[in-house]
Amino acid sequence: MADKSAPWPRLLLTMRLLLTYLGLCLTATLSAQEVKKPKDEFPASGIATFKLRIKSIPMVAVKVNGVTLNLGVDTGCQGNGVLTEAGARKAGIEVAFTLPTMGNDGRGETSYGYIESLEGGGAVWKDFHMAIMPLTGMDLDGLVGADILFGKPFYMDLANAVMTLGKTPDTSAAHEVAIFSRGGHCGVNIEVDGHKVPMIVDSGASKSYMSSLKFRGKTIFKGYVPVASVRGVNLTRVEVCQIKSLRIGGAPLTGVEFLRDQEHNLLGDDFLRAHPIAVDMAARRFWLFESQGSTKGSKSMLPNNEGTPTEPAKATPAPVK
Repeated sequence: MADKSAPWPRLLLTMRLLLTYLGLCLTATLSAQEVKKPKDEFPASGIATFKLRIKSIPMVAVKVNGVTLNLGVDTGCQGNGVLTEAGARKAGIEVAFTLPTMGNDGRGETSYGYIESLEGGGAVWKDFHMAIMPLTGMDLDGLVGADILFGKPFYMDLANAVMTLGKTPDTSAAHEVAIFSRGGHCGVNIEVDGHKVPMIVDSGASKSYMSSLKFRGKTIFKGYVPVASVRGVNLTRVEVCQIKSLRIGGAPLTGVEFLRDQEHNLLGDDFLRAHPIAVDMAARRFWLFESQGSTKGSKSMLPNNEGTPTEPAKATPAPVK
């Protein structure tokens, strides 16, 4: 589990993977070369179960082309995901082609490598491409993106460090909320002091963010903290939004503290620690569960009473450049 008592600089050091990822890797304009989506093979149970290892964001140990890599679980990452240059070298993956991209930093190019197989949780994803990017300052081998995570029903309980893909758990005691898809992301509307604000559910952000366009109320200045991005580590101004009322799907939204951002609206890992979620993107359905806590023996919300999985083999994180 993440150290909830960690000081702000530690907590925020490697946050906002989506914010940096979006700046360099939005959906490519496809040319003659197409980015392949994976073909998946699930176990007979229909469920892939992962034990998460939580650092600044949730992480899983998976095998990419037979080599164990440590990947961040990033629901805010568009496409199949991304490998760092170091992660690609570990798995013997070379650049297959590059495509033009348009992101927050203007026009650029993104490189892609061919993945024969990605194995994890008892399932296999085969015959697809992942972007290859430096991700300077990120202590991981890459990110698993939204197309894989939301390809089938998705469940995440950060408090118990569990994620499943494949089937929706028992939702009889959950609160259902309407969602929308934006570029493959899971989008949900919340109410902030009576005003609707669209949010992206982003497990790649260690904190939640609200843009200055959507929130123009008072903030409390917390100082400057080092924040890692694909471009390195920079000092970032931290302002906490002073919100009187938060609601989601008509119910109170608790366990979330929003930091003001210039342009992004994200429900990050503080939200996901407070509330396990289930998402069925194909059906546009989203469920919010009461936190079960991290106490051993607490009631499991996993499908078919799967229970907590065995700890996977640990990978060596990619060195920080």
